[in-house]
Amino acid sequence: MKKSGSELRRPFCIFLSILIFLTSFTAVQASSTTRQQLEEEQEKKNNLEEEMEQNQSEIESKEEQRSQLNTTLSGYNAELSSIENEIYEMEQAIDLKEAEIEQKTAELEEAKATEETQYANMLLHIQYMYENDTTATYINAVLNAVMSGGSFADFLNVSEYVEQLASYDKQLFEDYQAIRERVEAEEAELEAEKASLDEMLSELESDKEYSQYLISQVQSAISTASSEIASIENELTAQEEELATINDNIAELQEKLAQEMALSRAAASGTWRDISEVEFSDYDVTLLANLIYCEARGESYEGMLAVASVVINRVLSGNYPDTVSGVIYQSGQFAPVTSTKNSFVEALAADKAANASGCYQAAREAMLGITNVGTCVYFQTIAYLEAVDRLDVVIYVIGNHGFY
Repeated sequence: MKKSGSELRRPFCIFLSILIFLTSFTAVQASSTTRQQLEEEQEKKNNLEEEMEQNQSEIESKEEQRSQLNTTLSGYNAELSSIENEIYEMEQAIDLKEAEIEQKTAELEEAKATEETQYANMLLHIQYMYENDTTATYINAVLNAVMSGGSFADFLNVSEYVEQLASYDKQLFEDYQAIRERVEAEEAELEAEKASLDEMLSELESDKEYSQYLISQVQSAISTASSEIASIENELTAQEEELATINDNIAELQEKLAQEMALSRAAASGTWRDISEVEFSDYDVTLLANLIYCEARGESYEGMLAVASVVINRVLSGNYPDTVSGVIYQSGQFAPVTSTKNSFVEALAADKAANASGCYQAAREAMLGITNVGTCVYFQTIAYLEAVDRLDVVIYVIGNHGFY
């Protein structure tokens, strides 16, 4: 019997429906994987940008430190240059003082020699007069002359001559002695001045040595800072290269996600069951209530109902598992199911939803067919959607979540 066209098309339509279902299911799975990859890449990007910001901040801090060290070094170098100039001037003054001392020493030697010569001459005069009794002879001659008719004035003249001769020798000796004492005093003063200059020079040399030590310390610190800056800059360059790679990955994943979301929207317009066709168990209520607890316990009741509605919409859609447990445990769909943080497994084991207001109520109302997000089968936090620049897919915004 020849089959009608409609009969021939029926198997093909069934096959096509199955193919569309499988394609849509694969797209849903891929979207979850892509979102997970995108989240991982975004997290890597955020962490890397934070590290780069810290490195940049550290570079700025090190450069400021190096700048301050260079300023300090300039000050120390200027101070050292000033000390070296003072040392040069002090050394010149000491050289001059030594020349003056040398000259005074020569003058002193000459004065001593003159003093000694004059003293020797005095001794010779005395010795000569004593040995030759010149004065007595001369006086006798004068007395004889006086006795022979000379005057007493002649006698006085002889006495005055002898006295003047002794006085002259004595005055010369005292003058030379005074000269020697003055030269000695001047030499002593010069020696004291030189000692003071030497002490000042020693202090300047110590200041110079300390300044050189400070300069070496600052130069070492500058060298260390420069090495650290170079190291951080190299690390920053590597991070920039890594960030460029991550941005390329994110761009590719965003493009892929856009394509997958188009397939997901197409799947959302596929075949849906009526709520009356689904039987829910008490355990389904517990499962859904605890998922709501994990995903939306900080949200308003409307936010809790919206999350519950997404789960029930998937149960009703032909592109997802047809049970609450199947939807919740579908791989890669709800982060708390596989996460150790905010764990769905722990929440379910302790039935934490029982002590959280609204979770069970939202689960029961969603199972009655009540929805405040239409046929949306996805939700993400607004912060995440902003981060990946996909706010365009959002249909409803309730609390901190966007639904699409």
